Amino acid sequence: MKKLKKNLDLLLAAVLLFSSLLGWFVIDRYFPDFYFDWYPVIPVFFFFFGLINISILSKTNNKNPRKPVNMFMLLRLVKFLLSFTLLGIYYLINGENHFREFALTFAMFYFIYLAMETYFFYRTEKELKKNF
Repeated sequence: MKKLKKNLDLLLAAVLLFSSLLGWFVIDRYFPDFYFDWYPVIPVFFFFFGLINISILSKTNNKNPRKPVNMFMLLRLVKFLLSFTLLGIYYLINGENHFREFALTFAMFYFIYLAMETYFFYRTEKELKKNF
């Protein structure tokens, strides 16, 4: 399980780094008015939440087959609530200044992370069943 956790951590870092750099390049090159100062906060948010997610899922035991699924759904709810909290904080601090751009960029990263999160759960479940 430690090897899987390490591999998933590296995959998370690689995908978010690539997505961040690609997003920054596209915004800087083609949509310079679209850039906002909080852009780096978005990938950092998903990176740290991803590390926590992988850590919790890899520590989930397989004695109760419903526990990993329940934990996965709980983590998704927490991510959803924290995402709206971050959007709210941005709006409170900056008002409508670049809020639309922030929200669209955040949604793009949210969907990228959603796909990775599903893959993480799939791999963790597969490993737990293999060890059971």
